[in-house]
Amino acid sequence: MNSCLFLSLLLAHVIGDFYLQNDKYCAQKEERKLKSRFLYVHSLIIGGVSWIVVPICDFGVYALAIAFSHWVIDVIKTYSPQGLWNFVIDQITHLSILIIVAFSFDITTELPIQSMDCYESFSMPLFLLAILLCINPANILIKLVLKKYQIGETQSCENIKNAGALIGNLERILTIIFVIIGQYEAIGFIIAAKSILRFKDTDTAKTEYVLAGTFLSFGIALLSGLMVISNFVFRIFVQ
Repeated sequence: MNSCLFLSLLLAHVIGDFYLQNDKYCAQKEERKLKSRFLYVHSLIIGGVSWIVVPICDFGVYALAIAFSHWVIDVIKTYSPQGLWNFVIDQITHLSILIIVAFSFDITTELPIQSMDCYESFSMPLFLLAILLCINPANILIKLVLKKYQIGETQSCENIKNAGALIGNLERILTIIFVIIGQYEAIGFIIAAKSILRFKDTDTAKTEYVLAGTFLSFGIALLSGLMVISNFVFRIFVQ
């Protein structure tokens, strides 16, 4: 499997699935199901972005296959119970399709993503992927986990939801950067600072909610940062 092809398709999927649609369109898909126009538009967007990152004429058929498979998976998702496992299975299935395509398509030309890979020990495309994963996808995953276990179901937690998402995005981006430059002490300092801020809070439910979100947030960011600095392992695995 060509690592650059797989990474290109993965970036296209993350951008198309998490940044080129919003909550309104997702709600419309779940409500109207097969009657939703955006269900079809979204699938075409996924296929189009996939073709943009792999601008090869022969890849057009594969881009259409990605679009069609995405449509089928999303249709099944709309008829399934919504929740954490629905989200996880949905993303694993999409990832499996991308792996099959990466194995099937024989590429002989250089991809646009390869011009971004300027350093032997640091991959700019992987860094971009890590940042993208740590914003919208991470927010959705954390929200689903906290909702599933009903942590902090209070009005006060509802009021800080948007601010918490912004803070979470910033702390995950900083964590990735600190992992890349090897400043793990700074990560510990951020975790300690957040813990101290919650120490005197008498709202136990809100405190547990924030701490659970914090550990999930930093866990995702640490894994993403390690993915970036271990890009040579990624390349060996997918070559």
